[in-house]
Amino acid sequence: MIKAGTVISTDKKAEKIKVLLVEDHEATLKGLKMQLTEEPDLEVVGTATSKSAALKLAQEHAPHVILLDLHLPDSSGPKTLSETFCSLKSSRVLVFSGETRPAIMQIVMQAGVDGFLLKSEPLAKIAEAIRDVHHGRTPVISADLTRQNQPHLTSAERHLLTLLARGLKYQDIGAQRQTSPETVRKQVEALIDKLKLDGRESLIAWAVDSGFGKLESD
Repeated sequence: MIKAGTVISTDKKAEKIKVLLVEDHEATLKGLKMQLTEEPDLEVVGTATSKSAALKLAQEHAPHVILLDLHLPDSSGPKTLSETFCSLKSSRVLVFSGETRPAIMQIVMQAGVDGFLLKSEPLAKIAEAIRDVHHGRTPVISADLTRQNQPHLTSAERHLLTLLARGLKYQDIGAQRQTSPETVRKQVEALIDKLKLDGRESLIAWAVDSGFGKLESD
């Protein structure tokens, strides 16, 4: 029981938002640390230029927010990297990248990150995004990315991606969709352009990473 006259403090301003910076470009990393340290409610608890170093620091300091570059020297790719850091239950993950391809952003958002911020953003936006992510106001996405009007996939396109992800050839896909292999090839090329990918192999890899190849029972 609380005694009469007891003062209960509800001021949480003293608790700073702990931030871990993960960036393989030394100049960018130093600049970020210097600028974010000046924010009165933010505390940079560590910096790392590799996945392994970042994971060690994350386990040591349990940061509230991890500002994560997608391209690290010891990483196997954006999807796996994002999933690894999203598995750290004590931290929220805010991607900080120069990557502007909608397909890549979709992959990492599906992996569970809380936001996707471009490196071109001003410091004030970066600091505000960290606060938003910490307080659960997600997803946080750079305005430049949302203005790109990411293409909506039709049910037919999703079906095609599913068949590609399962390893079917054009002839087999054509037989299932009651169309010619040449038509399938044109549909694939249209999807490559729509998703802004490099070619058929990139499209198949993207489809697999996005989970299109999974069976319903998986």
